[in-house]
Amino acid sequence: MGQQVKSWCRQHARLLIFISFLLLSGLSLYFVYFQENFLRASDFRFHQNRVEGLALAIKNNDWFPKINYFFLGGYGYASSLFYPDAYLYLPALLRVLGLSFVASMAIFVFAVNLATFSLTYYAGRLMALSKKRSYLFAILYGLSIYRMQDLFNRQALGEFLALSFFPLVLASLFLLRKGTTKCWPLLTLAMTGIGLAHFISIEMVSIWVGLYILFYWQHFFKKEVLLALAKAAGLTLLWLAFYLLPVAEQMKNQVFKVTSNPLTYISERSYPIVSLFINSLKSSVFHAKTANLGTLLFVGLVVAVVSLASKKIQNKRFIGLTLVLLLMVTTLFPWHWLNHTPLNTIQFPWRFLGILSVMLAFFIAQDEWGVFRKSWTVALLVFLAISNLGIYQYQSIQSQQGHLLTKAEYEQPTPFYIGAGHEYLPDEINYQELLKQKKRQLDYSAAQVTITNVRMPYGKISFDYQVVNQSAKVTVPFIYYLGYQATIQMKNQTGAKKMNLTNQGGLAALSLSGTGHVDIRYQRTKVQKIGTMITLLSVGGFGFSRFLQQKKKHKIKEQR
Repeated sequence: MGQQVKSWCRQHARLLIFISFLLLSGLSLYFVYFQENFLRASDFRFHQNRVEGLALAIKNNDWFPKINYFFLGGYGYASSLFYPDAYLYLPALLRVLGLSFVASMAIFVFAVNLATFSLTYYAGRLMALSKKRSYLFAILYGLSIYRMQDLFNRQALGEFLALSFFPLVLASLFLLRKGTTKCWPLLTLAMTGIGLAHFISIEMVSIWVGLYILFYWQHFFKKEVLLALAKAAGLTLLWLAFYLLPVAEQMKNQVFKVTSNPLTYISERSYPIVSLFINSLKSSVFHAKTANLGTLLFVGLVVAVVSLASKKIQNKRFIGLTLVLLLMVTTLFPWHWLNHTPLNTIQFPWRFLGILSVMLAFFIAQDEWGVFRKSWTVALLVFLAISNLGIYQYQSIQSQQGHLLTKAEYEQPTPFYIGAGHEYLPDEINYQELLKQKKRQLDYSAAQVTITNVRMPYGKISFDYQVVNQSAKVTVPFIYYLGYQATIQMKNQTGAKKMNLTNQGGLAALSLSGTGHVDIRYQRTKVQKIGTMITLLSVGGFGFSRFLQQKKKHKIKEQR
């Protein structure tokens, strides 16, 4: 009987693995979405507003918005331009269908968890791990404490989504190091997946890739490997052109608070190494000074360090790279040299814990010590990972009772919350003054112009006007971003005139003359259209070329 069960399990290993991933994807949500009260996470309101804004746009037949008009009570915040909405269509569509925000997010996060487990398992198989070790890799990473801190304590959806693709980056680098240069599209897919989720993670992963190449320079400094890397990088840029070019255009056109008044300097947010070790050993509940690896991965780190003295361990460069990334989280790294560079946008060095988590999970699963040859040892570690997660989430709830919300409070959005740093507000905007003007109104001189029939439906402002003298300036209640355009129909003239709006103290403004009617809305710029075209052509071109390659291979097989 026992042999029959073992035989059945071997034959249906993939099914059993997938079922366990389904169960764990739901289990990891238990304390997040299946309680009477909900933890008020630091980034929760911002991402709630993103989802609600996208749902609002879809309801108004605006399927690919650049400005999110749910933010700021209709003033509009360019979250959809600076933070891609690609993955948020699932919860947004669920909201449109009538599901509650809690239900929509529970389904969405369940899907992300399942994707993370599956992609990590797949990455393990690509890196020549057995099914058992790939499963262990997926469990250790999917249930890693830092990833759960992103989900549970921060609800930082962008980074949480990006973490799903880190294992594929590691697998791509592994394969390239082994000389499998045909795998370069996998690196493109991984980097594009990260870019669609969280731009800061692209910066960090680029640093990781660069360090990996330097540590294994003998494998990478070869013509065919460098060419594969160049193709992966180039295609990634093309696939992300629809996002990167518009962001660059906006940043060139005006100054935003992200550069003029950064939320923090990166050197101020690194950790003393002893504190990092203690918090990791205890799997401390997250706050600004306690992000950590968690107990299991910290033990893996200790084993990795000890392994450096062993002749049995072959992959010591991998351990060395892990230690360098660890130092980058701590005060031992000279981040103060980079405070006034673009790398300051990373904000928190502890974000590198996500990369460390996937590397340490792989190191443990690779098992060069041979600890997990027996199935019961794998089962024990899986049990410890699940138990550690449950204890962590329980402690989070118990230690943050003052941060709990009822379901009604959790469901109630706060449109004027746009994140702690207000990163992509124009530098001229006074946020506190904006809060005092929640009732949106046109700003103009009544002595210069008469305005009637003002209407402010979704994403649009229209009114009739009559200028008394030669011209008059009207400031409209839209946050200014390049792309706002007015269509003016002047009295006694045929045809409409289009006019780009200008920046007036961070709000959109235009100069008028004569008598007429104005319609103001956001229009895609030429750069945005070009970026979208580049992305569509490059994705289509790549897909067509792969189709031709597969067709050619199939034809050769038939001839044989």
